[in-house]
Amino acid sequence: MTEGDTPTEPVASTTPAELKARIDAREDVFLLDARSESDFEEWHIDGPTVDVVNYPYFQLLDGIPSDLHEELPEDRTITVLCAKGGSSELVAGHLAEAGY
Repeated sequence: MTEGDTPTEPVASTTPAELKARIDAREDVFLLDARSESDFEEWHIDGPTVDVVNYPYFQLLDGIPSDLHEELPEDRTITVLCAKGGSSELVAGHLAEAGY
């Protein structure tokens, strides 16, 4: 995949309210936060059943880098989040094309 290519794999979306309900219900949640490191440090989602990895969107434009593969679970649903939704959709498409 080259820069500017968009993933073709369809991805499911979730609303903030749905994600909050999953976390409140203590479901197992894995988040890939695609916001900048400074935004992540300012605030991020956490909880006793939440695992989160911050990897800025601009580093994911060409797909999923090998060092990130090491941090992603192969046996769990990965929820990608960003500030507005567009970046997370692109990153989720890259994840789907990579087999997640």
